[in-house]
Amino acid sequence: YLGVGALARIAGAEVIQLGIARDTAESLIEHVERARDADVLVTTGGASVGDHDLVGPVLSKLGMELSFWKIAMRPGKPLMSGRLGALRVVGLPGNPVSAMVCARVFLVPLIEHLAGRPKATEATRLARAAVPIEANGPRQHYMRATLAPGADGVPLVTPVRSQDSSLLSPLAIADCLIVRPVRAGTVAPGDTVSVLPLDF
Repeated sequence: YLGVGALARIAGAEVIQLGIARDTAESLIEHVERARDADVLVTTGGASVGDHDLVGPVLSKLGMELSFWKIAMRPGKPLMSGRLGALRVVGLPGNPVSAMVCARVFLVPLIEHLAGRPKATEATRLARAAVPIEANGPRQHYMRATLAPGADGVPLVTPVRSQDSSLLSPLAIADCLIVRPVRAGTVAPGDTVSVLPLDF
């Protein structure tokens, strides 16, 4: 959760770390109550469907209006969003790579919106694929990738070798995410793709 906090600070938030809650409803409620004066409550983990994934049920009992839970993206399917009174809630996946990607895609624009800043971080940019990219499946894929200067002024983008969301090293290498829409076809070298810059 320290990485997510750092991302939030970069976006302009004043971050208060509430610590790690135990896998009990009582501990979660205690942590949530300490966030009541905040604008946004961000949780990491506990938002899936396991025996210890209590975040959704506990927040629902506290009165959260759920906007959505689960999203067709990878990495990051078990993403949750809602409101608990005036408090906005963003429930990030527990997987560190998924949490960081979801924070970049959803949390950073939310913070900038609340701060009244331009929506520059939401905008994707065009780049040319430096290598072939295989067709995509049923979830929008945010592929970790690196950019390099292109001869015509359009940058070249190369996916990192492994897209395994259990590995942090590919995310550490990446400086952008290639946004692959649902069921997108194969990409040949030189074709344009949309990329979302990473600034962490």
